Amino acid sequence: MAITLKRQLNDEEKNIILNRHGRHCFATGHLIPDSDSLHYDHIFPFSKGGESELDNIAPMCEFHNKSKGTLSLNDYRIKIKMDEFFELGDRLTLKDLLKYLKGKDEIASYGNKISIEKENELIRLSSHSYSGIFPLQKCPLTSWEYFYGNLPVEILNSDDGEENSYGLQPRYLISTKVFDMYRHFQSYPVLQPSIGRISNDSILLIDGQHKAAALLWNNRKIFESKL
Repeated sequence: MAITLKRQLNDEEKNIILNRHGRHCFATGHLIPDSDSLHYDHIFPFSKGGESELDNIAPMCEFHNKSKGTLSLNDYRIKIKMDEFFELGDRLTLKDLLKYLKGKDEIASYGNKISIEKENELIRLSSHSYSGIFPLQKCPLTSWEYFYGNLPVEILNSDDGEENSYGLQPRYLISTKVFDMYRHFQSYPVLQPSIGRISNDSILLIDGQHKAAALLWNNRKIFESKL
């Protein structure tokens, strides 16, 4: 069952919404023919505190309004985009998602090369668009050095490996898990960073690709990481 408005819009309010959005379905942006009925619904759901104000109302076609079930308009629109991505294949990784989102202009770039400088107990990362300094720590068992940082997607990639080589990311993305985590992160914080490594002037994420994918669908551009 689709979520419905808690009050009826009058003609003046409907005209205001149409002037803002045009006669376009909020789910996919397609034009709704004049012969088809218009539906109106909350962008952010009333059940989660979304107000029945005009800024939170958008038009929908009848098909999408009925098929979205209890999802909010925003979640339903993301689910449609996510389904489109997962139709590309059944062995998709975070790298595939990054490439897909860049192709859709959802992110400007990803996987940019970095330069690395170590001095005393600090490490500096820099690229043409980013610079950051982080304190180094050392594992008492392995003596491996690591650091924590909030890093932009522009310098992150998935550790899938290159042609004729294998990376350290062994898993493929599961669509239902990504969508569930996408919705979870709307209300709850990320408790653990994604884990990665630095190799050949690249930052490659090893663990937490479902988490990173869910955050990307939430339009997150900065990622908590342990490297």
